[in-house]
Amino acid sequence: MNVTVLARQTLSDIAIQVYGDVSGVVDIAAANNIGITDELVPGQELHCPEVVYDNYMQQYVRVRNIKPATK
Repeated sequence: MNVTVLARQTLSDIAIQVYGDVSGVVDIAAANNIGITDELVPGQELHCPEVVYDNYMQQYVRVRNIKPATK
């Protein structure tokens, strides 16, 4: 799955948006050859591996279209 970064989003925000859990930060960073603290640029495309950390939370954020931006 690919995700387009929104303004003020961090890798943690993306992990919550995609997986419902920050555990995905390391997998997303590795899949995109970036560091876990790298600045993201709005409009940047990130590949998010198809992984399930918590099925309930993953469905919760996807159904509600939750897209946090905490920066």
